[in-house]
Amino acid sequence: MRNTAGFTLIEALVVMALISVLAGMTAPAVSAGMDRYEVISASQQVAGTIRSARYQAVGKNMILKVRFDFPEAGQFQVVDADDNAIGTVQYLDDDIQFEDFTDLEFSTSGRLTSGVAASIVVTNGDADQNRTVVVSKNGQVELHTQTEGGEQGG
Repeated sequence: MRNTAGFTLIEALVVMALISVLAGMTAPAVSAGMDRYEVISASQQVAGTIRSARYQAVGKNMILKVRFDFPEAGQFQVVDADDNAIGTVQYLDDDIQFEDFTDLEFSTSGRLTSGVAASIVVTNGDADQNRTVVVSKNGQVELHTQTEGGEQGG
């Protein structure tokens, strides 16, 4: 009588080959998901800092600004009207950057002093991996996703 428990070497190799193929197929999707997550996370950080500056402008009854690529590229900070630091310097990840932006200034009522809406684009350099932070003239902050057709979605 022969003991038939277990797997042959051929069966084990076939299973390992299938697992390798499946892992290779999912790696690009996981990588793209991580890129998207980094951009989303950075844009949420930017939006949170903008909201905080707006609330502080009202609460402290003083004009506050959010400066981008300040004091260096890939950094942003809340400052007063004379560019004195109010908050700590915020950093973007190394592969994340501001593509299109305007420094923001909030009045004591929480509105943009420019009187027009502004937008800040956060990107990782890929055309399909960016988010736009839109600030209305009233100071409301919204996040938008850039779609392939160039349309904005919330």
